[in-house]
Amino acid sequence: MCNENKIFYNSLDGTRLCGIFTMPENPKGFALMAHGITMDKNEWNDFYVEISHKLCKSKIASLRFDFRAHGESEGLQRELTIIGELLDVKASTRKIMENWKGKISIIATSFGAGPAILYTAQNPDIVNCLILLCPVLDYEATFLKPIVPWAKESFNEKGFKDLEEKGFLLLDGVFEIGAKLVEEFRIIKPYEHLKKITCPVLTIHGDMDSMVPYEISKKYGSPNEYSKFITLKCADHGFVAYNDETGESEQSQRNKKFVIREIIQWIERWG
Repeated sequence: MCNENKIFYNSLDGTRLCGIFTMPENPKGFALMAHGITMDKNEWNDFYVEISHKLCKSKIASLRFDFRAHGESEGLQRELTIIGELLDVKASTRKIMENWKGKISIIATSFGAGPAILYTAQNPDIVNCLILLCPVLDYEATFLKPIVPWAKESFNEKGFKDLEEKGFLLLDGVFEIGAKLVEEFRIIKPYEHLKKITCPVLTIHGDMDSMVPYEISKKYGSPNEYSKFITLKCADHGFVAYNDETGESEQSQRNKKFVIREIIQWIERWG
């Protein structure tokens, strides 16, 4: 039997965060789940909800949470930073440690990969394995000088003019990307920190991702001998079949089941 409990807690700088524990009886492992930008603790199409329930059936507890400026957590969008998200990961890990004394696994999707990688590189004694799902590993290639279509609609001449005049630009026309975050994009390179990680890393990426460059993940996503890289053929961001905007096609559903199965097997093996 699995129990879910919504909690509110402070990040390391006092920002109020919201998360949900999914707890089996007598858990044998614990996973932290970090979502992508503009998403929330449940991820797109409740992907993280389904993962947490499948993990629970395998006796693995989890905490999925809203990063600052997302979901039910506090914070202004234009004040979002990668370092701020790193503080959120640290606070969430500490919250897990109130209920769990062993190491943890981290599952990170898209933009959530950066702070998860930074945390894992800093804390090899706490993280036993890392799972990266269509991860943003290179901010320059994803945002500043995008090599895939998605960010080109925001990070362009008009967007940078808005940034200069207003202090932010709009991602997807709705999410305010502030000047501090853009400067971090120039400085922080997740792929460099990923090279330092020695725990087992599972990276899964669709080869037709229109939002986050697949080629970058292919190059850096298997940083050590205990790692594994999986290419999902003809899959877009979030592992949906190419040109499937709802994620409801049969192929998209098969992709989702495959990814969840790989996640659980990885945590059962290394967690």
